[in-house]
Amino acid sequence: MKNNNTPIIWVLRFIVSALFIFSAISKLIPSIAAFEHQLVVQEITNICFAPILARLVIVAEFFLGIAFLQNHYFKKFIVPATILMLLGFCIHLSYQIYLHGDNGNCGCMGDLIPMTPAQALIKNAITLGILAYIFVKSVPAKVNKHRYPLAILAVCFIYIFWSYKPECGCDTNAEILTPPAPIIEQIIKIDTVYVEKGGKIAKVITPTGKKEPAKDTASAVPVKQIVPRRTSIFAPYTTFSSGTTNLDAGRQIVCLFNVDCDHCMNTAKEICEINKTTKLPPVHIVFWGDEAQKDAFFKFAGCTFPYTFVEATKFFRLLDKAPSPPRIVVLNEGNIVGDFSSETFNKAALLEAIKK
Repeated sequence: MKNNNTPIIWVLRFIVSALFIFSAISKLIPSIAAFEHQLVVQEITNICFAPILARLVIVAEFFLGIAFLQNHYFKKFIVPATILMLLGFCIHLSYQIYLHGDNGNCGCMGDLIPMTPAQALIKNAITLGILAYIFVKSVPAKVNKHRYPLAILAVCFIYIFWSYKPECGCDTNAEILTPPAPIIEQIIKIDTVYVEKGGKIAKVITPTGKKEPAKDTASAVPVKQIVPRRTSIFAPYTTFSSGTTNLDAGRQIVCLFNVDCDHCMNTAKEICEINKTTKLPPVHIVFWGDEAQKDAFFKFAGCTFPYTFVEATKFFRLLDKAPSPPRIVVLNEGNIVGDFSSETFNKAALLEAIKK
């Protein structure tokens, strides 16, 4: 006989409930900013709407997880809604596998339990089987009161949006990402300049394109064109442990490290080893995490560099399209001439970038 209260049904309901609640919690640890970043990297949304969408997904998971332990509208709404949500996840995971293969952490369980898209698909398929069994074996409650599910939803919504207030990223860094037009235009219009050893101009193509006659180009020395100065996304970060600096001045290496990330520690160690044999441009680290762990980080790396710590939201926006830290950026006058993750970083690529 079908019965909502049979032990096996309740055991399965507890399993599904725990799965959804744990999934919601994992997206908040160590920071919800990591989940927001993943939504952007996977091109589900942009940085403008990622904070809202991330919280809505977490609210839905909390709601379904808790609502699975009550009977009101259970078979009529809760189970079908749970099935639809999992099917949506499956479609997204399949699309990610089609585009990028079975690589990286899909983010289903945050960073607590990293899972590839294929592993997440298997998990979801098993859960869908459990849900189908629960749906078939359950009978609708005789009395359904909508106020109970609505109350659960309201509490989940208020708690998440109040405790983890979203910060809109639409206009963040909008100004600093726009290069100063007058400088760019001036550099683009100037073509070639030759200067005599004596200091007089031997040949010049003027900004209007008019050629001036050269007296003697044999003794002329080519002058390298000036690299246009751009204002990079790192420009606001001027205060480091060593003092004040301008990351957009000259060649710079900026490293984005999570202070307790193994990949970040290994990358920092490699940069230290490179720096011992090859003179690198100034290296600055933008850290995220517990500042008390920096000493252990540098001890493992084998050297120290100027550093600063930023909050999670700013850190993950600086990661841009990098799926996770570390990110190593080589700048020349604010222009990105090298951009690496732990998978693409190596000595040869770094040295090639700093020549640009």
